Amino acid sequence: MRSRRLVGGLAALATAVSGSALVAMAVPASAGSSTSPAFARTTTPDAVVSQRGNDGSVRVIEPKGGTIARPRGVAADAKPETAAKAHLSTYAKAFGVSSSQLTAASSTKLANGSAVRFDRSVDGVPVFAGQLVVALDQSNNLQFIAGETGGKPTRSFPSVGKLQANKFAGVARKVVATREKLGSTAGLKVRSEGRNWYDGSILGVPGAKGVQPVYTYVVGDARRALQYRVLVDASTGKAALAYSLTERALNRVVCDAKRRVDADTTCDGDANPYARVEGQGPSGVADVNKVYDFFKDTSVRYASYVNLDLTKLIGIDYGDGKGKALRATVRVCTSDPNGCPFANAYWDGQQMVFGEGVTTDDVTGHELTHGVTERTAALAYLYQSGAINEGLSDAWGEIVDLTNGSADDTAANRWKIAEGSSLGVIRDMKNPNAYDQPDKMTSGMWYDDVNFEDNGGVHYNSGVFNKSVYLLADGASFNGYTVRGLGLAKTAKVLWTTQNLLAPGADYKDVFYTMPLACRKNIGQVGTYITEDDCQQVDKAVRATEMYKDPVRGSAKNVDYCANGTSPKASYTEGFESKSGGWTFQGNWVLSSEVGMPYATVGKDSATSWTNAGDNVALTQKAGVKIPAGSYLRFDHSYLIENGDGARIEYNSGSGWHGMAALPNVNGEDTPAAQFGGLKSFAGTSNGFGGTRYDLSSLSGRTVQFRFHSKVGTDTSYWWVDNLKIYTCG
Repeated sequence: MRSRRLVGGLAALATAVSGSALVAMAVPASAGSSTSPAFARTTTPDAVVSQRGNDGSVRVIEPKGGTIARPRGVAADAKPETAAKAHLSTYAKAFGVSSSQLTAASSTKLANGSAVRFDRSVDGVPVFAGQLVVALDQSNNLQFIAGETGGKPTRSFPSVGKLQANKFAGVARKVVATREKLGSTAGLKVRSEGRNWYDGSILGVPGAKGVQPVYTYVVGDARRALQYRVLVDASTGKAALAYSLTERALNRVVCDAKRRVDADTTCDGDANPYARVEGQGPSGVADVNKVYDFFKDTSVRYASYVNLDLTKLIGIDYGDGKGKALRATVRVCTSDPNGCPFANAYWDGQQMVFGEGVTTDDVTGHELTHGVTERTAALAYLYQSGAINEGLSDAWGEIVDLTNGSADDTAANRWKIAEGSSLGVIRDMKNPNAYDQPDKMTSGMWYDDVNFEDNGGVHYNSGVFNKSVYLLADGASFNGYTVRGLGLAKTAKVLWTTQNLLAPGADYKDVFYTMPLACRKNIGQVGTYITEDDCQQVDKAVRATEMYKDPVRGSAKNVDYCANGTSPKASYTEGFESKSGGWTFQGNWVLSSEVGMPYATVGKDSATSWTNAGDNVALTQKAGVKIPAGSYLRFDHSYLIENGDGARIEYNSGSGWHGMAALPNVNGEDTPAAQFGGLKSFAGTSNGFGGTRYDLSSLSGRTVQFRFHSKVGTDTSYWWVDNLKIYTCG
């Protein structure tokens, strides 16, 4: 099995539906307070406090010591949407937008009030994931506003004709085919979601560069086992972002794929036969009966703890006479290596899909909660917001597991995920470190996932959220804080309220502010039994897990161009912004935008070795260049190289290809690679873009051709190359 740093979440539950890495912000007015509840009956707050990101943008506005009185002319019983919009007429400008750009998208009734979501649009075009959440009390007084809205576009949205839009759809399909190494786009369907403004900083995308006009598409296969969202830049025609949407899980309908390989997974009685429907007795297939029972367990827990009708919220009616139902297809097989039985489960946006043997109670609750999150916070499945999404699913899955009386609910299994499944235990919410997950933001196990193996670390970095939930429910001493446990019922109420208050691009700092506020929205409400002292335990849990801090990440090795204050004078440069330059892209050497992940140090693109097992490919300079005396070659690169695989730069001055590692260098190849017969190669993970420099003095006066050579064994490796220069100093 590949190491954790090289595989991301491949061994974990596969899910997919971003948060920004900000410097530590001021402590919220309510967090850790021993004063009166933040949402007391008074409407005369001591102050209005805003929490800011490191770019100066406001992320949260909240009162200190009360609520902000509803504006004049707004009645206590007015519609929440009306009251929330009136509050925004005062406070929207603090978030850098006009209230006229904000449109109410949904309103949810919560304990002690409501939450109204507002989507931002500019010139009639929605801002992708740009949303503010306005929390009101029962009398429409303002409790807080949180979210991100993105920057200001610097130009009008480009006019795009039907022919060009069709080309964009083709780009989206090609990106998915390339990312998944399908060989062709045949069988991929594309659905347009229209125009958007895209600001990657909302999602915490590394290297985000301003606001881009994009066309948004969902691309997938007929089985819905493969689904991506792809954003194509309307100005350049290149993919600006692509990420998986396959969320890897009363009226119940369960179908059986009967181990048919790559079959349509739809549970409608046609694509797959019904194995058990509501009211029928047990099937002869164990997986069918388990899913049927665990659908009920999950529904009961959501209904009893937070009064949610799960079937009503996420059920699907396929028009087959069974009505709106929680549906699943079990015993799915794929043509992938070791794909039968399929060792996974996922929510496909409409129903559940299970491989054989992974039908456990916590897995079922986990995947169904992805559907719930999709309908509430709609947390983008990238970076920190994706980790929070995973954490919510783990939390609800374990709540189901711990309350349904199953035989494996032993003390030893408490807070372990997927015990009893064919996967074995994959995470431990009590002790995330046991499965290579961080339990706090400054943990050395934080996974920066610089090469997007796990959608930015969503499965690993959920450990921070998971640890906070364990502390809330059971209580413990951790990282200098002693938390008194609230029990599962109160913890569930806090989670549910938090789930309805987070914006799509939320990060851990948003959870740090929102979870204590969510707790206090439940104080004094019938049936919650939540007290101010309970909410102080929430304060301590988010502090113990350091959600207000930035994560610790590894640093890439770097090197200056020149020493002693001298400056470089380039004789040759290549930025790899297109394939029309002086280099030949062989095989799985592509542009980073072709895999929907623009990743570069200069410009918007880089050359990418997105390699399969068995690949022996090169990015080769078409014509040699003459090397001036005293020259150096330097380039920026990022890599994720599996043990034994080869990744090295080579030169040819007329006598064949030779490894550059033999030349004097800084940060050059230093690890013997089996694929190169023991010759030196780059290896492991670079922790992002760094720099490598070679001294070309021995090649002075010669005409030399260069190439980046990737040679892969039984697994996959990745190498991004950008900003190559040949230059002298002085």
